[in-house]
Amino acid sequence: MHIVFAGHEMDLRRHELRRAGDVVHIEPQVFDLLLHLIRNRDRVVSKDELFDTIWNGRIVSEAALSSRINAARRAVGDDGDRQQLIKTVHKRGFRFVGEVREAEATADTAAEPPPSAPAPAARPVSPAVILAREAAADRKPAITVLPFVNLSQEPDTDYFSYGLTEDIIRLLARNRWLDVLSRHSAAAFKGRDVPAQEIGAALGVRYLVQGSVLKRGERLRIAADLISAETGRQLWSESYDLGLADILQIQDVMAQQIAAVIEPELGRLEREAAMRRPPDNLDAWDLYQRGLWNLWGFTTPSMADAEALFRQSIELDPGFARASGALAYVHLQRSFTCRPEERPALLESAMRLARVAVALDDRDCMNLCVLGRAHCMLQDHEEAIAALEQCIALNPSFAQGHFALGFTMAWTGREEEALALVQRALELSPRDPHLTSFHYVQALAHFSLGDFEASLACSRRAMRLRPSATTVVRLVFQPVPMAW
Repeated sequence: MHIVFAGHEMDLRRHELRRAGDVVHIEPQVFDLLLHLIRNRDRVVSKDELFDTIWNGRIVSEAALSSRINAARRAVGDDGDRQQLIKTVHKRGFRFVGEVREAEATADTAAEPPPSAPAPAARPVSPAVILAREAAADRKPAITVLPFVNLSQEPDTDYFSYGLTEDIIRLLARNRWLDVLSRHSAAAFKGRDVPAQEIGAALGVRYLVQGSVLKRGERLRIAADLISAETGRQLWSESYDLGLADILQIQDVMAQQIAAVIEPELGRLEREAAMRRPPDNLDAWDLYQRGLWNLWGFTTPSMADAEALFRQSIELDPGFARASGALAYVHLQRSFTCRPEERPALLESAMRLARVAVALDDRDCMNLCVLGRAHCMLQDHEEAIAALEQCIALNPSFAQGHFALGFTMAWTGREEEALALVQRALELSPRDPHLTSFHYVQALAHFSLGDFEASLACSRRAMRLRPSATTVVRLVFQPVPMAW
């Protein structure tokens, strides 16, 4: 079924918008918003309804909605001044006011064949691509979270242990590159002293998370470990001592903290494993992980190596969304240090690749993060904020999302919000590869607020981490004492 209006056509099967037969690029969320307005064109659609329908009830800002409405208008040749198709009804919401008709497939788009007709041949996919996709899916690291043990034997702590386990599973599962088993898969091992290798073999996982909760008076001690299910070796361990105030709030905060720390640790382990594999036996996943290992070096040679590896990964599996997102990120990073005449092409390429990544997987927070950063670098701040807020809503434990939104806020005069967001990123990922940039954005925000002492302190922290960070050096050697 197609929806036709004002020279445009929405192909619901392909999730495409076309103008005069040409595909119009439109973000999946904007497509859904436009379709919802058209289907309900007989009435005003309230903002609350759009939040519930398009964002599934997640809390996002008015700016995010405004950005998506503007994007929908641009896609259909409308704007906020004319409002020929999408009309704003003051203090009530929005209404689609164009004439609409439903139609079967147009001549340039094959309709669904009748049951008796042979289906048209699909575009052939080479056996190499099929094998690459299957290999990448098999290589997706699987992890299970074992039920956290209640060492205090108090019923209320038992509820807490159960809820904490559930929340960690839920938050880890938001990382699309991980295969996280459900709680029921690990329930059989509750209270049993079983070697990690045996659990790993039984569940088919590469990693285990296990932990304990101990309540003593008004204090709570939480311990968490990341274990290799192949060797039984402890890969990461942390403990947290907390005052017992609101136990449900503690549960939420600790689940976010543990999930946020485990995710980059798993990423590091996967990158190191990929670097150890023979170079003549690498699949799309290995190439992607090797690319990340080079990317986080943040040097010109390592960026070139990362770009080549991501391109090889995409060549093996064109549907691997994260590889396209990572290649977009390389171009964004290069845009900071390139010659001025090279910058527009790099940013254009970054935006194109980021859109490809989101089109392939719009539920991956990393893809939305890269898209948001591309919008920011192109000074399309409304679109940047909308994408990054969606990124954080998908995965509140994703430190890069908080940092990227903080970066955007710092460049749009919202320094206080920038500081809060970057501080949250630091809390979530204290050993992040981007720590230098975290401190740089803090320095910039403090500088803009006139707190030159704090700005200088943040700049020095950034320089200690990476003395070659020339952007930070320039900031540090601004005539700060003159401002004092």
